[in-house]
This record gives sequence, structure tokens and C-alpha cells, in this order.
Amino acid sequence: MIQKIATLFFALVICTNGFAQDIETFKVSDFNLKGNVKSCEVITDYGKEEYYFDKEGRLTKSITRYNDSDYETTYYKYVHDFLKERRVENYMDGKFDRATSIASFYEVDTLENRRLTEKIVSYDKELLEKNVYVYNAENRLVKIIRTNTLGIDETDFEYLQENETTIVNQSVNGRPSKTKTISKIREQGQELKKVEEQNYIEGLPTSKTTDIYDSNGRLTMHKEALYDASTETWIVQDEKHYQYGEDGVLSTVKTKKRFGDSTENYIYQFDGTTANNWVKEIVTPQNVYTTRRITYYQEPVEQPKTPD
Repeated sequence: MIQKIATLFFALVICTNGFAQDIETFKVSDFNLKGNVKSCEVITDYGKEEYYFDKEGRLTKSITRYNDSDYETTYYKYVHDFLKERRVENYMDGKFDRATSIASFYEVDTLENRRLTEKIVSYDKELLEKNVYVYNAENRLVKIIRTNTLGIDETDFEYLQENETTIVNQSVNGRPSKTKTISKIREQGQELKKVEEQNYIEGLPTSKTTDIYDSNGRLTMHKEALYDASTETWIVQDEKHYQYGEDGVLSTVKTKKRFGDSTENYIYQFDGTTANNWVKEIVTPQNVYTTRRITYYQEPVEQPKTPD
């Protein structure tokens, strides 16, 4: 599970959940961590992931180590609360690989409606791609203009509100590409959040995902389906149900597939700090281990008060 999370967080994404959008940066909580974490090293079967945070809890550097000489380092530079620069540097055989390393620079214009410009350049200072993110008066992302060697693409976002349901329609060059629906549902006396995304290719439906979150924001169900054009029906490929223990960490994942079901149990060892982060995860029955080494910023020592 950690491997998937680590890979996911190596890319910056645009958040389009129907509320204020921005280039999304990552914090301690995005890595299933709590407290004033300074760094976290995740040991996996393919190598190691390393994450470094500032005192505000923002990710400032991440490293994927495949072995001692092959690794990728990503740096995040902030000016106040705004991400100003992101650099991805690759090393092969212990040497810096200039050809595959890139840098992204961000500028924001707020004179009228907000406009964010991202320039992606090579280490030879060649402009590879330029993305302009345009927002409306409500600070909702309404357009992305992407320019690269292949030409110009325009992605438009349309927002619809129906009672407590938010619908975001996304189109690329005038053709539907994705529809995201966020709604509230009630199950067993609890209010849950349901997020459904439907994808299109050439304007035709292709795949769909459904996620359900509990009142604590934890994912409780994830379902994937493919569209069968011949029968005009959705065929479920995978459905996962997540259960959590009293301490709030994942305890069980039950998976339903077209050709069989399976259950995974998660066992944790915690570090015993006030943050109580886990440092070892065991997944049964596969007996897959993931280990984390966590360091914290030291809390300032409160000086004793002197008598008047």
C-alpha cells in the first residue's frame, strides 16, 4: 500500500473537487503521518522512499532510491505559502542525468481573476511545456491552456450544483474527458461522501471509479468499472472495502473481483511517541513487510518562569 502512496505523491496534480483549486502540494498528513515530522524513510521491496518536511509540515524534498547509484530527487521551494519551484533530478550510476531532469516554475497573477502559470524546462533551459491555469471570481479552476511541442490543448471545467451534489464536467478541446460527481449519502445512520469519476475517450465513456469516505475522511470503498459499448453497461472489475481499527489505522481490506474474493489484514507496530506513528506494517496472509524510520523536530524547551 505504501508503494502506491509513494508513487502517487511524486506528481503534482490539480485539485478539482468542486471547491477552491490550486497546484496541490503535499504535507505530513498526506503520507499517513502525524505530528512535527522532520523526515520519513520508507523501506520497500524495490528500494527506499525518503520524505523531508519543513516545520510547517510541507514536503520540501523526496527521494526514490532504486539502489545506491540510481535514484530520483524532487525538491519543492516555497515563497511564503506559495509553491514557487519544483525540480526533479535523476541520477544513474551515481551521475546526474541532465537529459531526464526537469524543473517547473510557477508564477501567479491576481490583478483580476487569478491566473497561475507553470513553465516546465529542461536543465539545458529549453522550454518543454507551458501550462496556464485560469480561475473564475469564486477561485474555481475554469480552464487549463497547455502548450508543448505537440501544439495547444485547452481543458475547460464546468461546475453544476444540485442541492448538496457538486458536478464538475471536464472537456478537452471541446470533447468530454471526465465528469466528477461529489455527493452526500446516508448509510446505517452515518453521513458519507461519495465521489464518482467517469472518464471518456473521443467523447465516449470508457471507465468509472467510485469512492466513499466516512465522516473522518477515511476511504471506506473503492470500485472500478469498465464500460461495455456493445451492451451499454458498466462491468465492475474491482471493488475494495476498507475497515479501520479503534486507533484509526487500516485493519482490513476486502477485495471483490470478477473471478474471486480476497481479504488482507494489516498489523502495525507504533513508535510510542506522542504522535504515535506506525513504524512497521505487516500485510497478511502474504506476510509483506514495510518499515518506516521517522525523525521529528524537537519541541522548544519551555524556560522556567523567574519570580518577580
